[in-house]
Amino acid sequence: MKVLGLDQIRTDDNYIYYRRNYTAQAKLELLSKTLSANISFTIEMGPFGDKIIYVDLAPGTDIDYPLIPVKSALKTYILSLDNEGKLPCA
Repeated sequence: MKVLGLDQIRTDDNYIYYRRNYTAQAKLELLSKTLSANISFTIEMGPFGDKIIYVDLAPGTDIDYPLIPVKSALKTYILSLDNEGKLPCA
């Protein structure tokens, strides 16, 4: 299981300053096939500066792979993009 990238990253309007909402299309390599899935994710800044990431797959997205490793890999990838400053600002 590998995250190949995120395309079409868009910010969603949010009025809470410590939360950033995004939607994107994730490219995943699952076993021997490549899959595109629409996702939404939120990056929330904790009170001590830690980042909490929530990832949701779009309803109706069917992948033949356990969801916990997929979400974990997406969270790691999103955190690295955010640390490098590659996510769009709200």
